[in-house]
Amino acid sequence: MKMLHALALFGVLTGFSVAQAEVIEYSIDIAERTVNFTGREVTALTVGGGIPGPTIEVREGDILRVTFTNKMDVESSIHWHGVLLPNDQDGVPYLTTQPIAAHSSFTYEYPVIHSGTYWYHSHTGLQEQRGVYGSIVFHPKKENRDYDQDLVMVLSDWTDENPNQVMRNLKRDGDYYALKKDSVQSWDRVLEHGWQAVKNRMDGSLSRMGPMDISDVGYDLFLINGKRVSEHQVKPGEKVRLRIINAAASSYFNVEFAGGPMTVIAADGVDVKPFRVTRLRTAIAETWDVIVEVPDGGAYEFRATSEDGTGYASSFLGKGQKVAAPDVPKPNPYLMSHGDHGAMSHGDMDHGQMDHSQMDHGSMEMAEPVISYLTDYSPLEGLEDTTLKNTGPMREVNLSLTGNMEDYVWSFDNKVLSAADRILIRKGERVRFILKNETMMHHPIHLHGHFFRVLNGKGDKSPMKHTVNVPPMATVVIEFDANEEKDWFFHCHNLYHMKSGMSRVVSYEDSSRMTEEILRKISGDRHWYSFADLSAQSYVASGKVWTRDSYNMVSAMIEADYDSAYEGEVAYSRTINRFLKLYAGGWFEREEEDGTWHDRNVAMAGVRYVLPLLIEADLRVDSKGHVRFGLESELQLTSRLSFEWNWNTDDEWETVLEYEISKRFSLVGGHMSRFGTGGGVLVKF
Repeated sequence: MKMLHALALFGVLTGFSVAQAEVIEYSIDIAERTVNFTGREVTALTVGGGIPGPTIEVREGDILRVTFTNKMDVESSIHWHGVLLPNDQDGVPYLTTQPIAAHSSFTYEYPVIHSGTYWYHSHTGLQEQRGVYGSIVFHPKKENRDYDQDLVMVLSDWTDENPNQVMRNLKRDGDYYALKKDSVQSWDRVLEHGWQAVKNRMDGSLSRMGPMDISDVGYDLFLINGKRVSEHQVKPGEKVRLRIINAAASSYFNVEFAGGPMTVIAADGVDVKPFRVTRLRTAIAETWDVIVEVPDGGAYEFRATSEDGTGYASSFLGKGQKVAAPDVPKPNPYLMSHGDHGAMSHGDMDHGQMDHSQMDHGSMEMAEPVISYLTDYSPLEGLEDTTLKNTGPMREVNLSLTGNMEDYVWSFDNKVLSAADRILIRKGERVRFILKNETMMHHPIHLHGHFFRVLNGKGDKSPMKHTVNVPPMATVVIEFDANEEKDWFFHCHNLYHMKSGMSRVVSYEDSSRMTEEILRKISGDRHWYSFADLSAQSYVASGKVWTRDSYNMVSAMIEADYDSAYEGEVAYSRTINRFLKLYAGGWFEREEEDGTWHDRNVAMAGVRYVLPLLIEADLRVDSKGHVRFGLESELQLTSRLSFEWNWNTDDEWETVLEYEISKRFSLVGGHMSRFGTGGGVLVKF
């Protein structure tokens, strides 16, 4: 009865009639299952027995009722991505909806008040990466079907690693997977690419920006509908509607059809003025509806290539000999400067360039233009007036998209979710978000429970979306009518960015239920990660252990020769921003001088600051009034060989060469002014 009252209230607000609606029901299990995508058996999470889960189909105007039974030993959840629905059905555990407890069921029920292509996924931990996602098709009340088949294409990324281990690896080193992806931006490769690459690297270093990056995680496989390769029987000449859903945890895709251009008819579930495109980049969590026509003479490949160029998945449409889509050249980050605003050049990036292969050679008249490679939203144009309808004041919210790749901390305005204030708005307002990306990565930004206008130059026909890509070093403006209530999640939809802090809560002032306890429960950035490095060399043995969260770190280190000399440090450090850290602790050393052993144990405090050329300066003072200044840096010489150096005003200096055999084991050698010269091994935990 309570649900019916809620639906009736929602109907009053939206004009939806409960009495005329048909109830469409699904019962779906969430469970663990052993899968083998790569030749290795691993434990995954399935929805309805598969990855992805089943497509949920319902017609606009009906009521959707879905019961999810959690057969796992841990809680789960389901978020309805892009769907307008009552707040308590949105599926963010603790914020809007209670989690689905282990070995229990939860029924989501809401009226379907719009049509389009959407998807659902877990909002618990990193379960989405492990398989808890699926597609949604809301058919319109009156469907004007001008195509022959309707196919869902769920794109995803897959790793055999436990996603929690992936996150830990990234917390150890934001470039942890560069070697696996063959994307280590070493100086030997910079030099191979010539003067422009050297200039780009130096310009970036002088501005204290690290090398360009495209993706964080090294994936084992990319999938379409849970398969590396799939086939669909389509007759020659048939038109097929492809509902493309990027359900990847952290991968952008370039999609292309071997049979010819794709006609875009909808973005994020909302119809747009049709236009044709040869290749299209889809951000994480976006959906695109396109029409393709299958030519005679074969099965034509629909290919989704990861943006970083490390792999692709294929789905063939048609019958007969397979016709491959063109290979997408791997991006060349060496020739991209930090001012390229995320163009991610693969070659021709002019979204408006006409494909001359579409010319009608019989009449010598140009056919409808075809965009060769769509990387932005400039062609998107709504079919209806999308001007904001509210008459309340315009609230403007400026948000910087910020990150620290070294610590793998992502945030808004340099604050992770657990440390941030809510974004407060009022019902009836018009709200404008100005999103300024200050990082070198793309960020797919998603607002729950709302559609927003993307201000792309189309005026009153600006497109409506629920997820917007914000390119590196670029600014995107979105705006929406504040017509909901309570609290809604707002976050980067790169799963690992979201969990490391790039999230906020948008709260309606008069109806918010947000509390400190809820904030604590939804803040994935509070987790502490622990690491250790142990090294045994011919002249010295050393060890370092540390544990940290987003801003705080506790560490201990010791270096000792094989006599009785040693030096060590125990410290607490606090990250202020990407460039500045403060620390305090104790320094302990024992050394021999003129045949006599001397012990020195002092308290100390200091500051570390990143200078141009990515050189870290260290200024400290100890409890005896001694001041020390130091410099250190690291250079990646080849994909496996790195060089580190440090120097301080106590006339101590060190050089280290490290050759990485694996992510856990390295060969090291170098010189320490105090202990001498030699080599050995380094083991990382």
